[in-house]
Amino acid sequence: MTQKSIPSFALCASLFLGCLFPGGTASAENTSDWLTVDSESATPGEKIDERELSQRYPVGKSWAATKVLRLQGLAVNENWGIEGRTNVVYTNRYSGKTTVLENKLGDITFQIEVLEASQQRIVSDKRLRVADFSDTSPIFKIGMEQLLDVTRTALPPADVAYKLLVTYGKVDPRYEKALTRLAEVGGFDVERLTQIEEARLVEDPAQYSGCTFEVIWSNGLGITKVRQTAGPVTVKLDDIRRWAQAADPLLDYYVMDNLNHRVNDSWEVSADNASSMMVHGGGTSDGSLQLRYLRDAVYEGKTCRQLAIQNGDLKLMLDDNAKQYDARIRGIQGRVYFGKEDYLILQANGSCDIKADVRSKNHLLFGTKWQRDVQTDFRYEATVLSK
Repeated sequence: MTQKSIPSFALCASLFLGCLFPGGTASAENTSDWLTVDSESATPGEKIDERELSQRYPVGKSWAATKVLRLQGLAVNENWGIEGRTNVVYTNRYSGKTTVLENKLGDITFQIEVLEASQQRIVSDKRLRVADFSDTSPIFKIGMEQLLDVTRTALPPADVAYKLLVTYGKVDPRYEKALTRLAEVGGFDVERLTQIEEARLVEDPAQYSGCTFEVIWSNGLGITKVRQTAGPVTVKLDDIRRWAQAADPLLDYYVMDNLNHRVNDSWEVSADNASSMMVHGGGTSDGSLQLRYLRDAVYEGKTCRQLAIQNGDLKLMLDDNAKQYDARIRGIQGRVYFGKEDYLILQANGSCDIKADVRSKNHLLFGTKWQRDVQTDFRYEATVLSK
C-alpha cells in the first residue's frame, strides 16, 4: 500500500479525515503564480485512458458539492499533573463548485470555488481531575499550586487547599469532584486545558471560504499545480498546497473507475483517492475501502448505481514541529449513489469509529490527546450544473 501526503482535517485524511489537521491563518502573500504540488501516489502505469477522461470531464462541465462531517468524543489534556476532560462535538461544513476549464494531452485544468467552509464546536461536561500518577509526586503539587494560583482570590492559600484536597481525595478518587468544584468557584474554565490549537482534532476550514482556486490534474500524477485566483483573503502558500492535495476533483472516477461493474461486483478503493469526499486535512495515510455494487436505484429522480461501503481500515499520521497525531479508523460503513448519466457521486453517507491520539510538542510536560472512541458520521451531496 502506498502512502500519500494528503492535505484538516485536520483532520481528521483519507475518506474520513481529509479534514483532520489545522490549516493555519491567512496572510498577504502573492499567490497569482502557479505553485507546484508534490504527487507521490501515482506511477506512469496508473494512467487513465484519455478518451475516458474526455467523456467524463468535458470542457464546461461543472458541479456543486456539499460535505458535512461530524465528530464527537472525549477531549483530555494533561498539564503539570492536572487533567481537564470535556466532551466535544465538531461539525464541519464545506461546499464548492467545480468547473472543467481545459482538458487536453492528459492535463485537466479545474476551477474550484469554495462557496462555504465553516466549523461549529460544542463543548459539554467540563471536568478536572488529577492525572494518572501518585498524589505524592512533586509534579502534582506544582500543578495544584498553579491551578489554585489563578483562583487565589476566592480560595484559601495553595498549601492549605492542597492539604484539604489530599484528605478529601480519600473519598474522591483522583479529586475529580473537588477540583471541578474549585474550578467552578474560582472561575477557571476547564476548556482552557483542552482547547489547544495544536491539538485540534478537526481542521477549521473557514480560511478557505469564498476563495477560488485553479488546479492542474496531470494523468498518472494527480494534482501537480495550484494557484489562488480570487477570495476575501490570500491564503498562505503552504496551506494552498495542502488544500490542493486533498481537493482531487477526480473523486467520482476513483470511486467508480470501471463503468462495466455489474450488480454484486466488489472492488477496493485507496483511501487516498477517496479523501475529497470529506473536508480537507494533512498528513500521510494508509488504507483502503471496500465497495460493492448492490443494485440500481433512483435518487432525486436520477437512475443511480447504489454502492455499499462495506469496510474500511485507515491509518492517519502527522508529525511536525507543533504536534504528533496518530489515528486508526475502523468499521467504515455507508452508502454511495453514483449517477449513471452524470458520472457523478450524487450522494454518499456513512459512519465509523476513530481511536486517535493528538499530542502537542510545544509545551514542557504537556500532553493533549483524544481518548476512547470518537464517533464520526458524514454526508456528501453533489449535483451537475452544466454538462
